[in-house]
Amino acid sequence: MSLTSRILIAGTPHHVIRKTADHTEIFKDKLDYRHCIHHIRDLREEYNIAIHAWCLLPDRIHLLMTPKDNVSAISDFMKSLSCRAAMRYKRRHHADSTPWEYRYRSSPVQPGQWLLACMSYIEHLPAVAGLVKSAFHYPHSSYRMRLGKEHFYWLDDHEDYLQLGQSIASRADSYRDYFNAGLCPWEMQNIETAVMNGELTGCEQFRRKVMGARPQ
Repeated sequence: MSLTSRILIAGTPHHVIRKTADHTEIFKDKLDYRHCIHHIRDLREEYNIAIHAWCLLPDRIHLLMTPKDNVSAISDFMKSLSCRAAMRYKRRHHADSTPWEYRYRSSPVQPGQWLLACMSYIEHLPAVAGLVKSAFHYPHSSYRMRLGKEHFYWLDDHEDYLQLGQSIASRADSYRDYFNAGLCPWEMQNIETAVMNGELTGCEQFRRKVMGARPQ
């Protein structure tokens, strides 16, 4: 992804990935995961960003986030989060250099069905990666929190998710059914290709609308 190719849109959800170089495991134990989750929760308030879904894997971070005011908040948020995680990694594991790739990857996500699909994609990742048999048993993603299995609920639910039910419990039930049905292969491919290449996640009409509004 070149320096000029990043697409960021204020008020729009974005799927953001921060990967390590050479699959270096930046999260090695429960404390590493816990500290990063704490930073995500705090930085979302500092930079006025809504966090709709998240997942930490040993070598990467996946986030679904919306900048509420200034679109540059995404870059500021990711810079702060990356620095904090890298400092902890270097201090605990006596490393000399940052474990991260040069840049984070991002993709604006079309609200509606594609937002829900991206949430499901992110929260399915631990099972897809073979870390657990069921995403429900993975403690380092937003899925268990969404289902009411954590003591503190700090997700910023998007309006599309809120439409799934009148209460936290009813929304969780509806989402669980959607989640368990799984995504179609072409949905997964669209999401993966878009975020890895810095493209838009959504239908062709959404892509034309966004790209048509960008300065030439």
